[in-house]
Amino acid sequence: MKEAQAASLQVLSRLEKAGFQAYWVGGCVRDELLGQEPTDYDVATDASPEKVQSLFAKTVPTGIGHGTVTVLIHRQPVEVTTFRQETAYEDHRHPGKVQFVKTLEMDLARRDFTINAMARDRRGHLIDPFGGRKDLQSQVVRAVGEAEVRFQEDALRMVRALRFCAQLGFRIDEQTKKALLRQKSLLCHLAVERVTQELEKMWTTNKPSQGVRPLWEFGLFPHLPPFSYWEDPVSPPSSSLQEIDRPIGRWARWALFLHLCGVSTKKSRACLRSFRLPARDVENIASVYRLGSDWCLTREDVYNGKMLLLSHGVEKLFSALETAAAIHPWVSEEEKGLREALLRWQEEMPVRHLGELNVNGGKLIEAMGRQGGPWTGQVLDILLKKVALGELPNETEALLEEGRRLVQSSS
Repeated sequence: MKEAQAASLQVLSRLEKAGFQAYWVGGCVRDELLGQEPTDYDVATDASPEKVQSLFAKTVPTGIGHGTVTVLIHRQPVEVTTFRQETAYEDHRHPGKVQFVKTLEMDLARRDFTINAMARDRRGHLIDPFGGRKDLQSQVVRAVGEAEVRFQEDALRMVRALRFCAQLGFRIDEQTKKALLRQKSLLCHLAVERVTQELEKMWTTNKPSQGVRPLWEFGLFPHLPPFSYWEDPVSPPSSSLQEIDRPIGRWARWALFLHLCGVSTKKSRACLRSFRLPARDVENIASVYRLGSDWCLTREDVYNGKMLLLSHGVEKLFSALETAAAIHPWVSEEEKGLREALLRWQEEMPVRHLGELNVNGGKLIEAMGRQGGPWTGQVLDILLKKVALGELPNETEALLEEGRRLVQSSS
């Protein structure tokens, strides 16, 4: 039994022994019914947060205002939440009032989708008042109760519905879809960070196309931040949406998504910043997008291949290659051949970055007998390229001698 499940089972047993109801709820129940291993095991109980804290030696009040206490069992965190109802939603996102209740069904009724509104006790008995198991079998994402009410309460649920389609390979239930179309204007209330978080989750799935396709088909871009803030509206997909389902990495998924949205490489940084991504991610993804979009490297182009490896590194070039293969698109043999060539060129190079060079700026300045300046970095870059291409040995004296020659010739 996995550590997370074993820890949560201890929590269920302790709560039951103390006279309380306790169940596994939500995603862990859904995933087990799908034959998948859950990443965590959340627990719901009728015990108050204060009672939960008193029953366990180590707890953290992670969301005690909303009834959630994290219990630590051998350093393994288990989220325990008191049965609750949520009312008076503010800004179509945050519940203004949380009321603790005594029945599991009332707690399940507040959840977003039927596939997430199931519970299981520690003996294996399934509690499924809204038909979540049937919807799993039918492969549909259906709102609990009135879909319009669920979306009015929390507009993020519309984006989550798309993400579950990508995550599970499901489709949206017809009535839930109609409600989403009627309520899509509420998407404007969402924080960009929450939208980005859902997109990031889509990129880790096998079928992100099933999550992003409705963005176009349902006309969500004009209402959804940050797309609704962009200078240029999102255009129709520039290539098949299924290209984003290729087994590619996160940088390539972001880059390909920009391409699908019709974003030019010149405007990619501004668009990426609008998602509130970290600055390093913005630079890396924009670089991958530009390299992939403009890719012209062939397996015979050894010099330019090694220069690109020195400038960008193999990880970024692999991501750019994935992006290029999807944009153009190529047959798998062509992508495989270029990947093998990049690895071969990298192995052939005696050095791959300045840290491996047997001379540094200090030694260069000392040997030249002059003050440091822009010339130092310029000379080091030239020395790196010469060593990488096998034109110069990676030996200190040889490097300093070539450095002197370069400085003298430029004087």
